[in-house]
Amino acid sequence: MKWTNRQYIDLMTYNHPERPMFSELFGPIVGLADEWRAQGATEDMIKMKGFAFDYVPYYTLGNLDSVHRPKDVVIEDDARHYVGIDHYGRRVRMDKRTSTIPLPETFPVEDMDDWLKIKHMFEYDACRISEDEIAHAKALQDQGVVIRSEILGGFDILRELMGEENCCIAFYEDPELIEDILGTISETNVRVLSEISKKLAIDQLSVHEDMAGKTAPMIGPNLVREFIVPYYLKSWELVKDAGTKLFCQDSDGNMNPVIDAFIEGGVNIFYPCEPYGGMDIVALRKKYGHAIAFRGGLDKHVLRRTKEEIKAELDYKMQDIMMEGGIVFGLDHRIPNGTPLENYIYYVNYAREKLGMGDFRTAEPSWGRMAF
Repeated sequence: MKWTNRQYIDLMTYNHPERPMFSELFGPIVGLADEWRAQGATEDMIKMKGFAFDYVPYYTLGNLDSVHRPKDVVIEDDARHYVGIDHYGRRVRMDKRTSTIPLPETFPVEDMDDWLKIKHMFEYDACRISEDEIAHAKALQDQGVVIRSEILGGFDILRELMGEENCCIAFYEDPELIEDILGTISETNVRVLSEISKKLAIDQLSVHEDMAGKTAPMIGPNLVREFIVPYYLKSWELVKDAGTKLFCQDSDGNMNPVIDAFIEGGVNIFYPCEPYGGMDIVALRKKYGHAIAFRGGLDKHVLRRTKEEIKAELDYKMQDIMMEGGIVFGLDHRIPNGTPLENYIYYVNYAREKLGMGDFRTAEPSWGRMAF
């Protein structure tokens, strides 16, 4: 089912939605398509459209990433591997058989001098937003499309530029560097979002962090409050004053120790809420009530187990307290290899049954990737 921006906002703000959404946030992992074809999947199933998921169309307004950056350089590119130099100047490598994102082997920033060489890519430039883009977004918003702007993650961009280890050390040993990077990006965010907010209120501010592993985030609440919360608030308070109601953070892993700090920074939607990382959306709902909402939260690994375990997962996650709103039910990340098509079909139909949606085979095919 295609939702409108108004329906989506009402759902995520607990404003008496008809029912929660049920979607596939990310889609299948590399290799699953071949497994499912061998098990009789249709091409619509492979493309996720065949399961008639809920979705809301969205449009990203404003370029808040780096600009005027060098083109990627290809060093090696064949059926199995990709090696190159990316737009940050990092040497990256990817095994195409198992991955879709090249991983960096080197990083451009070790100290202030390195940062100053690339700082211009993160500063404000008129190319980041235009009156025509804003007018186009306004027309789409009037048609029911979610209009979002995405700021760079306060931890994520530091990790991308410095690497995880050096980034974490720099919070203690070179805080001036951290402050200059985040301050530069924040100034750009504010200038772009100010221009947008004169014309329309975006529906959602988004941020990507991916700052946690299975057991804990890579920095704790004290550092989040000192460095990242002020960075968030400069953008969030601006768009909130203009009428924006949603601030959504994407971070894998166990974010429990820093949720309170990020709530102070304005975040009110968390996803994908990985159970394997200790994220339990039912426990979080009981703890925080309607203060925060979620997307995801259903254990992707249970799909490779028994139907009884799939049913138990859905019965627990889709209990009455979760049906009040504030949730887009979906897997906590990509559908893993080894998921039997039969199990996935059972999962989809049982979840739809609990939401009163009926068998997916009788519904109109639809899917829009809900990882935004």
